[in-house]
Amino acid sequence: MTSIDEYAAGFAEEPGYLDHAAFGPVQTAVLEEQRVLGTYQQHVRFGVMDVLDEQDIRLRTVAARLTGRREDQVVSQTATTPGLLHTAFGLTGGVLVAADEYPSLTLALASASAASGRMHPVVIESGAGWLTPDLIASRLTDDVAAVAVSLVDWRTGYRIDLEAVRDVIGDRLLVLDAIQGFGVVDVPYELADVVATGGQKWLHAGWGTGFLAFSDRALERLHPALSGPMGTSGAPGEVPSVLPGAAGYQMSRVDPVSQARLAVALESLAGVGVGAVEARVAERVERVFALADEFGVAVESSRDPRERGGIVVLRPAEGRLTALTASLHNHGVTVTTRTGTVRVSVFASTTDETLGMLRDALVSFATMS
Repeated sequence: MTSIDEYAAGFAEEPGYLDHAAFGPVQTAVLEEQRVLGTYQQHVRFGVMDVLDEQDIRLRTVAARLTGRREDQVVSQTATTPGLLHTAFGLTGGVLVAADEYPSLTLALASASAASGRMHPVVIESGAGWLTPDLIASRLTDDVAAVAVSLVDWRTGYRIDLEAVRDVIGDRLLVLDAIQGFGVVDVPYELADVVATGGQKWLHAGWGTGFLAFSDRALERLHPALSGPMGTSGAPGEVPSVLPGAAGYQMSRVDPVSQARLAVALESLAGVGVGAVEARVAERVERVFALADEFGVAVESSRDPRERGGIVVLRPAEGRLTALTASLHNHGVTVTTRTGTVRVSVFASTTDETLGMLRDALVSFATMS
């Protein structure tokens, strides 16, 4: 096992970076793997193609381990969005989804509904609040065959109670957009029927990386509609047949170097344990809460450890957002600002120096007239 300090030492972002929910600075080991396989591709020595071909099963093996699935229930994707599109086009019946979800989820469902007519979104209106089990239960109807939710909300940082949601929806399919939690939230992913995630945020594997993990029940009920050559089989001259299982949910080949990058990131995560990462992130989150309280900046994220990941959303007093944003910028602190709020996202690699820079920015903000 790797210690959490050893794991954190594998990251090299500049001090002041607090925007892991937007993009996770790529791990050192990931860049080294990219360099090595890039050299393989450059020279194409004898046997290199075998090494490149092995990256798919390498990725699926570790992804299956972390999601509680078998290797044949996992398929490589280039990001979360294509994984959600594959899923949406395979669904039938009503799908409960919140209008405030990240557009990758709502657009995928809307596109599938318009194109096939086999499924239709059942929408929880914007502003309804956090997706608590009670809210979800109150919107379930007999025609809802699946529920699609984010593990951690991209705007508020709210983390769903996966076990409670599983309980309230019964036998319906549970589709989980895990991009804002995978890598920092230790939950029983096997309770979800579909887990879609990408590697460019909390996994720190860079863009062009991701995977889908299915339950057997999902594979029985979903109907792959976007299969390409990599997801089919057949003799030359015949119309190909879609491959059974998760393998049918792929189009063209995914870059094996991208697969290797994500595999390295997942192997590092498995080596330290998601629980250890979550505990380190939780400690950093508490320190951000303390700073916000010290300088009188309202916190909109839940303070309950069971309802959060690595995101803390701050809302300065009316008319003070520009001042806070300017102060953060002047002190070299990178965050995301939108709709009157500042989203701070910490990670296991967030240093005391970085949190000190955040404090300095808040000191300046507090003294501005």
